[in-house]
Amino acid sequence: MIKRLFFLFVLTNVFFSCAKSTEISQEEFDMNTWKADPMACNGDREKLEDDFLAVKDRLIGTSITDIRKVLGKPDRVDLDNRSTKQYVYFVNSGGQCDGMEGEVGKSYKVFFDALELVKEVTPIL
Repeated sequence: MIKRLFFLFVLTNVFFSCAKSTEISQEEFDMNTWKADPMACNGDREKLEDDFLAVKDRLIGTSITDIRKVLGKPDRVDLDNRSTKQYVYFVNSGGQCDGMEGEVGKSYKVFFDALELVKEVTPIL
């Protein structure tokens, strides 16, 4: 029993030591405004896209928890064939918004690895 607890302790420490901190400030990227515009239906995320692009590379290697702190709840969660998560965040309004028809707006997909660390952030056009 003690060996199992020790193993679990070591494994937890290794996992958390692999993730890096985002260290993105509210001044660099207006997280509150981003989070307050789910599905990008209010148009606020579109105004923040340049700021998002400026910090997106710093998201690589961060944990899923840190992504939720910076970007909030994802607009959509996809799973690939290996059951790794992919978060989708819309930046333009479109068919994903209530009362709007047509194509969905531009979005970004955050890809996670098996340890739930960000491995890529890419636009979906």
